[in-house]
Amino acid sequence: MKKTDKDKLKILFVCTGNTCRSPTAEGILKKVLKQNRIDNVEVSSAGTFRLQNAPASLFAMEVARIRNVDLSQHRSRELTRKMIEQADLILAMSQEHLDFIKRIDKEAKDKAYLLKAFPQLNLGSNEDQNQGVLFIKDPMGGSLDDYEHSFLEIEKEIDRILPELLSLVTKR
Repeated sequence: MKKTDKDKLKILFVCTGNTCRSPTAEGILKKVLKQNRIDNVEVSSAGTFRLQNAPASLFAMEVARIRNVDLSQHRSRELTRKMIEQADLILAMSQEHLDFIKRIDKEAKDKAYLLKAFPQLNLGSNEDQNQGVLFIKDPMGGSLDDYEHSFLEIEKEIDRILPELLSLVTKR
């Protein structure tokens, strides 16, 4: 039986420009889901900066390509209230992204997390999430090594949270 969009778990990654970190996370998770033959998850990304239809950055595409993640078709999107409302889970790269999400939609507090804090701390948590260890540094403007570090960090976090994501999928 074909899964409808309504049946799918909708995961949204958020960063600033939607040209580096969030499309990388989207690409990595899509690859992992495909490898595990999981088709009832919809993965997307968006940015808090008003950047529309830009491709992924060249270094992000290069690092991803080397690791068999294709970002060539990616086009940036500005985060909207509708995207937030439609997502079941929002994974942000830094505290500023969570703050932005909260300003747009206060109701998102129970489904928005820092990628590195998921599943323990969400927007509704009283604990301080603004610790240096909990954000993924923006490689924009950096070297190829900076992008590689960012890719590996995001990949490590997706591997870490995959069991929790799979648990969410099976609960649907």
